[in-house]
Amino acid sequence: MAWTSPTEINAEQGFDSFVPYLSEVTQFWFGRMLMIAIFVIFLFGYIRAKDGDWIGGFAVASYVTFVIGLLFWVAGVVTGLDFAIIIGVAMISSVVLFTQREK
Repeated sequence: MAWTSPTEINAEQGFDSFVPYLSEVTQFWFGRMLMIAIFVIFLFGYIRAKDGDWIGGFAVASYVTFVIGLLFWVAGVVTGLDFAIIIGVAMISSVVLFTQREK
């Protein structure tokens, strides 16, 4: 498969022209790994702040990943399938969060 050369990118358009090129060259793995990194950072940050609340951390991390993933999906950094997986994780975390019993 032939990709566009980096010299063919119009750098005057700014960052909007470079990120879709990066996603195309890496076959969208750049966006996937970025979404996983954002999810893990927020998950463990929340768990550390709230002394081990895994369910809340899972929900917060999935909500943040959903919002950032929506922006990246519109920009063309992640595919529609990747964004559908992000939506699914957010829905599962919402169900688990709202159906948990209080201690």
